[in-house]
Amino acid sequence: MAAIDKQFELRQLLKAYRKGLISDEIFEDQMREIQLGDGGPAASAPPPAPARVYRVRDKTFASEREMLVHFLDEFRAGEAFGGVIFSLWTEVAQDPAIRGGLRAVCEREAMHGRVLAARLGEIGAQPTATLPESFRESARARLGSPHVADADKVADFLKQIPDAEAAVAPIREVLSQIEDDLETCALLSAILEDELATIRWFQETGRALGLDTSDGAESAAPAGG
Repeated sequence: MAAIDKQFELRQLLKAYRKGLISDEIFEDQMREIQLGDGGPAASAPPPAPARVYRVRDKTFASEREMLVHFLDEFRAGEAFGGVIFSLWTEVAQDPAIRGGLRAVCEREAMHGRVLAARLGEIGAQPTATLPESFRESARARLGSPHVADADKVADFLKQIPDAEAAVAPIREVLSQIEDDLETCALLSAILEDELATIRWFQETGRALGLDTSDGAESAAPAGG
């Protein structure tokens, strides 16, 4: 086997193995074939390279697709529910400025839920993730209540999400690991910018209301997707 052909085969084989597309046994068999085809002893094959591990928070995955299926599904569930609860808040909002901003936030969240679900289907997976019922009930009761002031709801959101970059860090973590699915990469990049815009709007609204969220303590009331 020509040296250049051997190097090409080795690169392709290692790439497939690191992505988790082939098992350890197949990798070892292919390495032996390449070595024997070159006239060298099978025993001289280098040890298998460790398979790449993909991460989302505290979970690990063997392939890019597995990581994306998990992340897209969980993200979809949160964003779709965000569209629901921000809509409930919009309906009872008393402050016209807040009500106007919430209309845009609500549409963004709902749209994210739809496009993430669509992309999940395009890569051959079905949506299964759901948010805990206790979380959903608490969010509906709090944000859908006409008896809770708009300023208090804004304060809740800012206490739960005091730092924009920390909030979108999981998206950036996934983006940094994508090598093959460029369509999903572009989709998540665009959604990330929308998420930052939503957080900035809440921060600006909070400043206009004179709210102090410097302690960064988590609120007992969830602020949505």
